[in-house]
Amino acid sequence: MLLCAASLCSIAGCGMEGFAGRKEFTNLPGPSAKKQLAHVWPKAVDANAVESLCYKTEWARDSSSTWYRIQLKERDASVWMDYVHAREKEWAGELASMHDGTYYALEGVDRTITGPSPLHKQTGTTPTWWSPPSKELRATEVMVWDADGDSGTGRATYSAFDDSSDTLWIYQYAAQHDVLWPRGQIPDGKRPKLSEGSDN
Repeated sequence: MLLCAASLCSIAGCGMEGFAGRKEFTNLPGPSAKKQLAHVWPKAVDANAVESLCYKTEWARDSSSTWYRIQLKERDASVWMDYVHAREKEWAGELASMHDGTYYALEGVDRTITGPSPLHKQTGTTPTWWSPPSKELRATEVMVWDADGDSGTGRATYSAFDDSSDTLWIYQYAAQHDVLWPRGQIPDGKRPKLSEGSDN
């Protein structure tokens, strides 16, 4: 399976196209940040509920990484977390079916892991403002396997809310040829429904 950066980035919510690029801003108030991120902003979160938002996304030919630091109250953070983890599963299904109409095997897991977020096959450099707490993380991890063989595209969303500072931390990535687990050996956790026809 060969996917260009535009495909990976559009599915990951970057809103950009091309073989390589980046976008970053820091400490924007909610209304200003929403203008920059309208394509990935949860409809159920009012922009005025966000005190400030830092964001960076970077992509190369076959990978992308995205970081968020969002200051908001726990109720809205919970809504945002539900949104990004649901979108991760939707993107996986889209990615699996977009190449020549061929359907690829999907495996995924929703689970809780110990933080900080693992930066799998990171694209670009970690933003200077990225300093999430070492606490439990909500994780949605997906393997989009090639039709043949044991290679594919690994992708994941990790999130954690720090109630001591009212800060939501999110890391998302996608990378071809990154194997999160051997095919058929999904880690313990809840098996999400990734798309119609999936075994999950």
